[in-house]
Amino acid sequence: MQIPRPSAVGRPGSRARPLVAALLCVLALFGCTRHGLVLHDHPLVGHVIDVDAAREVAPGEALARMAGSDAVLLGEVHDNPVHHRLQLKALQAIAAQASPVLAMEQFDSEHQAAIDEAWRRPGVDAEMLADAGQFAREGWGWPLYRPLVQEAVQRRLPLVAINLSREGARAVAREGFESMPAGAGREVVEEPWNPKMQAVLEELIRVGHCGEVSPRVLKMIVTAQRSRDAVMAERIAPHLDRGAVVVLGAGHARRDLAVPVYLARLAPGRRILSVGMVEVREDADAPHDYLAVREGLFDLVWFTPRNVRADPCEGMSKARMSKSMSK
Repeated sequence: MQIPRPSAVGRPGSRARPLVAALLCVLALFGCTRHGLVLHDHPLVGHVIDVDAAREVAPGEALARMAGSDAVLLGEVHDNPVHHRLQLKALQAIAAQASPVLAMEQFDSEHQAAIDEAWRRPGVDAEMLADAGQFAREGWGWPLYRPLVQEAVQRRLPLVAINLSREGARAVAREGFESMPAGAGREVVEEPWNPKMQAVLEELIRVGHCGEVSPRVLKMIVTAQRSRDAVMAERIAPHLDRGAVVVLGAGHARRDLAVPVYLARLAPGRRILSVGMVEVREDADAPHDYLAVREGLFDLVWFTPRNVRADPCEGMSKARMSKSMSK
């Protein structure tokens, strides 16, 4: 796959695009240091790669493609504020031409009736919907998501809860796919799966748990993850005629083993666009340096600054060492 290096296509700093400039202004207002954002001047920041075409596309072209899709999966790193600003830009651009639903991983599907009831109340706002949907404010970081929900309220766009609850995922992990909620998700969860997909997801989860997971628990987590992806796809599928803007973790947006795989089974032939928002690395200046581009994990890859965060594996290592010394 031949994709021009940033030196050939221009750096955002030297040939600033309006969207990138606007984002940087917003970040300045919010205070970048407080959010731990770094590598703003990285040569890839603000660039969007069309993975299959192996070329860079302008942000405006990327937004136009989103507006022309039946569902746009906006794969985020949950604590990166730039990703949420890009999602808001996408929602605004799409809603300017259509009336999509806003579908969110951050709301469990079991609370949809309560969300719908709150939606019908006079003076409904984002806070009321968060309360109705039992949004885990501390766990998800509500201030990052509130503008998206408020935008949906102002534009009268329905809010769709798509996640399988933690309790539901645990039940599936223990008992298998038979304990999934009745519906199309259960019907398609096993159809597309193969040993390669199993191996990839197992490795992702193993790395995500710092290698500290037994084979038995690993298979349970994989089962739960697959069930969540299938349920998300099931919840999105009924809204494709009007369009869906989907906010979810980048791992759930991967077209090789996550929600797009199940959506393709539930709604064949529909235009599903997977967008991976990828944080840049200091030692990687070319698109092909990133697995998301190299392995074609998404349709579009949008590069952003990196959000500095604590290394969970380091904390786990310290806890293990402390426990060992206390014996």
